[in-house]
Amino acid sequence: MQSFSERDEVLLRRALLLAKRAAPPVVEPNPRVGAVIAIGERILGEGYHREYGGPHAEVEALQQVRERSFLAQATLYVTLEPCCHQNKKTPPCVPQIIQMGIPRVVVGTIDPNPAVSGKGIALLKEAGVEVVLAPDPIPYRRVLQHFWVNMQERRPYITLKWAQTSGHFPFGGGIIGSRTQGKWPITGFTGKVWAHRLRAQHSHIAVGYRTWLLDQPQLTTRYFPGSSPKPLVLYDAKRPLPFPAPSFFHPYEAITQDWLSELYEKHKVGSILVEGGAALLEQFLKSGYYDEVHAIVSNANQLPPPESAVMAPSLPPMAWQSLRLSTQEEVWIGRKYSTLLVPGHTHTI
Repeated sequence: MQSFSERDEVLLRRALLLAKRAAPPVVEPNPRVGAVIAIGERILGEGYHREYGGPHAEVEALQQVRERSFLAQATLYVTLEPCCHQNKKTPPCVPQIIQMGIPRVVVGTIDPNPAVSGKGIALLKEAGVEVVLAPDPIPYRRVLQHFWVNMQERRPYITLKWAQTSGHFPFGGGIIGSRTQGKWPITGFTGKVWAHRLRAQHSHIAVGYRTWLLDQPQLTTRYFPGSSPKPLVLYDAKRPLPFPAPSFFHPYEAITQDWLSELYEKHKVGSILVEGGAALLEQFLKSGYYDEVHAIVSNANQLPPPESAVMAPSLPPMAWQSLRLSTQEEVWIGRKYSTLLVPGHTHTI
């Protein structure tokens, strides 16, 4: 039996790069997965899960192999344990891997889905396939952070994002906008790029009903190359709305587990970027249902009149890291999963 080699590391990291090509607005609530098929250093095929309901990464890689007889000598490198469960849009991958005669599979991390979670590996081993697990699963779990929360908590992965003036940051005093004057410019170009990059990393983007009326946000990735998330305008279920309301208007009464589970299970919402307004952000913060927070802090020169200023939410207690975006802007990032923190200056609040 072979151990995890340096070559395995290189080719599995190649599969990881492919997994990162999967765009959350297109592929979620399915996981981002990449796969490579190789004999030694020679790559026969590679692929990634491109869209929800489409072929999985392993199938994409298999379809690229021109000479099937080579598979008897090949190794499949895949970032996530191959699936073995039914009742989904695509056939399970494990039977196809066995049928193709691939003798060795290197896996980045075990699937957190209880319907799989080790069962795919067990079936491969029963069929005589050698299975090797990466000694460090963290890089492969990191690209699955949304899916991990989906499976463990049966709800979307939730990121809260806002832009604010510096004030006495991080201890309060920052301004997030104006109650009466619609969009108030706070971030510069680099802050917009960071915000739109975040949009490309989520399947859905949410704003409150009042923010929608006052700001009329486009909610697209205009400043970053990537797919735009699907919009969600969240409104009080008791509020009268125009009939028929647009399909992306979604009612709620409170941020609860049941409501979030409905978004995930029924509406296929894998992740949500909540961009405002302040009241909606505060509701998520008070509920405790959030996984990540991005506060873009800008030294804005123009401030709205004090009587119309909307104060920024307070940062929740957690480990934070700050990144300097420009001479005028920085972003403070907090994640509940410390292994997912990006490089930067660490702070504790």
